[in-house]
Amino acid sequence: MAARRSRVLPVWDAIDYAAKGLDKNAELEVKYINSFKGRGVFAKAPFQKGDFVVEYRGVLISSEESQRRRSIYHARCSVFMLDFYCRGKAWCVDAAQEDGSLGRLVNDDLYQPNCKMKKVLTDGKPHLFLFALRDIAVGEEITYEYEEKYCPWRKQTLSSDSEVDLVEDKPESAPQRRRPTNQTEEGSGDSDLRW
Repeated sequence: MAARRSRVLPVWDAIDYAAKGLDKNAELEVKYINSFKGRGVFAKAPFQKGDFVVEYRGVLISSEESQRRRSIYHARCSVFMLDFYCRGKAWCVDAAQEDGSLGRLVNDDLYQPNCKMKKVLTDGKPHLFLFALRDIAVGEEITYEYEEKYCPWRKQTLSSDSEVDLVEDKPESAPQRRRPTNQTEEGSGDSDLRW
């Protein structure tokens, strides 16, 4: 009988990479896609459903600091600022600085994302990790649903004077900042994990 290889629990894998400030560079790579999408992150190794894939890493700041920085950043930089709530407090991960981390380059997929973002508290500090929703094959782009009401890149220009909104099922409202809802599988409660 062959020996079974023990598998590290995905959340511990995520915490280990976060503590080291590293990405899974042996398992992920950045590729240029096109002028509309820009760059994306692709699998160089297969991932199983539930595996930790990558952390959305940057500078963890308060909501107030997020608003201050947005007022001075170029609009193209503010898309890398991810606002979220954790334990009743508003936070932001500012990943506007090009630092070589991969999580900031993972693209949005409204219809068939292969990852889901989860908040994990470690030593009282929230982290945003992407975990595989299904098996991910080598060469596949890593994606997740940004879960925003307003994503300007979800509009495609058909001609110089017409646009189609790809998110017709979402209610019309004022633009929202990146703020994942992150609910549990059962759809109730906060999915914060404390370690």
